Amino acid sequence: MRGRPRKNMTEAERHDSRLETSKMAHAKGRRKAWYAKHAAPSRTSSNPSPTLDELREAYRRRGESCEAMIRLGSMLEDIEAACCVGYEIVPMDYSGTDGSYHMEYDAPWQTGIRGFLKGASDLLAKYKTLMRYKKLSADFREAIELYDPNPASLVFDGGDEAWLLPVRRNAMALLNGCGRSFRELAKRIADFGQQSGLRPEPRRAIEGARGKLPPVDVGRRHGA
Repeated sequence: MRGRPRKNMTEAERHDSRLETSKMAHAKGRRKAWYAKHAAPSRTSSNPSPTLDELREAYRRRGESCEAMIRLGSMLEDIEAACCVGYEIVPMDYSGTDGSYHMEYDAPWQTGIRGFLKGASDLLAKYKTLMRYKKLSADFREAIELYDPNPASLVFDGGDEAWLLPVRRNAMALLNGCGRSFRELAKRIADFGQQSGLRPEPRRAIEGARGKLPPVDVGRRHGA
């Protein structure tokens, strides 16, 4: 009695088939990760978006101090909040596949930071460098537990509100003696809270959890 017929495939064809299956599985994982990332609310900021001239001035002065680096990154976060790229997740009901989505989004070169900079070719040419400073500001806010819609520049420009004082003390402890090195500042932010004696305040000392800190209208201080 003959057994179940085998599919006539060479070893190379079987390898290609397994590789294609693996690629499809990875692609599905990437789609899920993309959806999880963009399902979160867009960033907000109590600061208005800066002008191109203010951004140019902040970029020119970025090497003066660590505070200047944070201010530049904070400006870029304010632009991102004001001109964010819009995303819409549309389920693919007609596909017959569970968990499939059609992702419609605004062209990133027409909106977001790229769209803001499209009229300034000198800044647009430095886009990747600017994004490093934006990430630096975002990491700085996370390290000192300063959450939306409060911008990173608030630790330098804000008033004497009680909830802001421990945030400012932690920020000053992080920046104290940092010098003017981008790499050193990025490392200090990454290590903040892990080095004994660096933070004078415990990590949850700020009253209120993530997203619950009161927004503060600090006005237009970019030109200061």
